[in-house]
Amino acid sequence: MFYTNATGEVGGKATGSPTFVESLFYAAFPLAASVITLVAIVIAEPRIGAPTDHRLLVIAAPVLTAASTPLMFTTVADPVAHAALFAIGSIATGVGSALLWVMWGEYYAVVPREESEMLAPASAVSAALVVLLVSAMDGWVAIAVATALPLLSGLCFRLVWTPEAHRVERALAKHGRTGHDATHRPLAGLGRTGFGILTVFAIVSIAGMGQTHWLEGAPLQAILLFSTLMMAVVALMAVSGPRRMSLFFLYRWMCPTLVIGFAAVILFGSGGGIATVAASLGGRFTFCLIAQIHFANYAAAGRATPAQASSLGWLFVHAGDLLGVVTWISLEPWVSSEPAAILWVSTLCIVALVVVTMIVMGETSAFLRVPEENTADSAIDSETAGCNVCADADTHLSDNVDTHLGDDVDAESNSIAAEPGPGPDREIDGSADLETRIAVLAAEHRLTPRETEVFALLSRGRSIPYIRDELIISRETAATHAKHIYAKLGVHSRQELIDLVQR
Repeated sequence: MFYTNATGEVGGKATGSPTFVESLFYAAFPLAASVITLVAIVIAEPRIGAPTDHRLLVIAAPVLTAASTPLMFTTVADPVAHAALFAIGSIATGVGSALLWVMWGEYYAVVPREESEMLAPASAVSAALVVLLVSAMDGWVAIAVATALPLLSGLCFRLVWTPEAHRVERALAKHGRTGHDATHRPLAGLGRTGFGILTVFAIVSIAGMGQTHWLEGAPLQAILLFSTLMMAVVALMAVSGPRRMSLFFLYRWMCPTLVIGFAAVILFGSGGGIATVAASLGGRFTFCLIAQIHFANYAAAGRATPAQASSLGWLFVHAGDLLGVVTWISLEPWVSSEPAAILWVSTLCIVALVVVTMIVMGETSAFLRVPEENTADSAIDSETAGCNVCADADTHLSDNVDTHLGDDVDAESNSIAAEPGPGPDREIDGSADLETRIAVLAAEHRLTPRETEVFALLSRGRSIPYIRDELIISRETAATHAKHIYAKLGVHSRQELIDLVQR
């Protein structure tokens, strides 16, 4: 309903033409409720545990979201009563949906990577199709359908959140708190990637709100079909190549798409608005698709607990939404009165988007600040020695839960012995002795724990970009580790290294 406006402009029937304060209230209040809830989860999680630790929250989140959705679209004659109903609905749906996002984020962190990379595109495309379905409905029919969806989501979560999944999440959460001093504190830091997510979604919101008259009828149907196609293409390219899904792969799609959308307004005026809205909606769905995997991989690598990784990630997303909404509502009077204003807004958005993308593409560590990562190698190794908890994300909840994560995290070694699952890491050699040979060579040549991880991937023929995305480190850090490994082993290329391992 948020994207389709199927029920009409909220507040318009009861208040007539909304004032600036009313526009800000109706547009920003639901987002503010979600942002505040996500901040509360981040702060409270180290003390009271993740949402999935509390059965009441698992049940209450979908029920609260579903029950409060109609309140946001109930129109009464009294403006004060109308605003009160909307506020109650916004707070309840903000709390309930934020809890659902975090709980599903925890689930994505514990399933095998191949499975999550199948589930994320499937769910994202399904969401776009549901929006397409709701856009063809009117009034209370659309509300009834949308109200049922949180209940369906909650039911699905209850079915998949097994005791094995919860046990894996608990082990990851413990390691996320003890393995990285820089990231276990609440709101440990907004790194470049987090700043990039926030800024991109602010620009996406500005692009989507700038031409709201397109969000209805046949143009909306075309926009939703474009969004679905864009998600499917990006997901297919991401999962079919050796690099898998990463935010940096996505930026190569997002930046050109949004630039084209804003350029259409600059070139064709209001006639280019449909391209801007299409770029906004397509980019939003596709970004959420990839970001979900990024947050899960961040938690699986031991950089944060699954709940923290998911809640912080979606906090950046919806804080960016909120920033974009407030910015556009503040600029709208100027844009309405000055014909050239939309050109200025579009141009500044293009400049901001390009600059932020360049900044983010230069930092590939993660969305939380880890200051030690780009310092001396000894600091890198001591900071990330335990990052291999789920670096091979081929975790199988039923078969490998004991061998991959064990019943608990070894607090002394800060790492968990892992038996690699039957995933892509076995494509090159395929031999069960490969791990043994890697371990022997690593010990013989005194490789550090992090160098051993990089060495294992190099031995399987993995590229530096692949290692960067797999271990969630910067390209420069991965290349530096490779250089040190070559020097210690006395080889000069990846092929020589592979030959050494084979011998």
